[in-house]
Amino acid sequence: MAFKIGDNIVYGAKGVCQIDDIRDMSFFHERPQKYYVLKPLFVKQSATVYVPLENKAQVSRIQKVLSKKEAISLIDNLPITGGEWIEDRNARKDAFNDIVANGSRKDILQLISLIYERAAELSAEGKHLNAQDERVLSEAKNRMNNEFAIALNMEPEGVVEMIEEKTGFAFA
Repeated sequence: MAFKIGDNIVYGAKGVCQIDDIRDMSFFHERPQKYYVLKPLFVKQSATVYVPLENKAQVSRIQKVLSKKEAISLIDNLPITGGEWIEDRNARKDAFNDIVANGSRKDILQLISLIYERAAELSAEGKHLNAQDERVLSEAKNRMNNEFAIALNMEPEGVVEMIEEKTGFAFA
């Protein structure tokens, strides 16, 4: 799938980006090749991302942003339950980070629900999520809120309010 300058896309864990340019570049004295130049959206300080068009693995991580219809369908089905909590902290970190970076939108929303369920269980015991799980939850919510915002032509904060109103699912 070919993308063009100005397209809004999703690129792995970087989330929603705009294709700022497509140009020939050379890094580390290699021969020049064409790169997608991506600018992450909704990020105060972000580094530009360069994706070589010849690298099929990296290009395959570029996805079109959800359509409005797809976004509404996903929101209408929140929360998406399922999945199992991974007790081993290191294995959980790896698995959860992989879902945020490479999982489907449904997988990411299911992860958000799973972490919320775990937070509720811990809260009932007078405990809270550890910082690693909080970070993954924040990244997953930001990733989805930003994509929903583009698909629905609204600000990410408005997405949070709309999801809570429509589904009762606390997405903030």
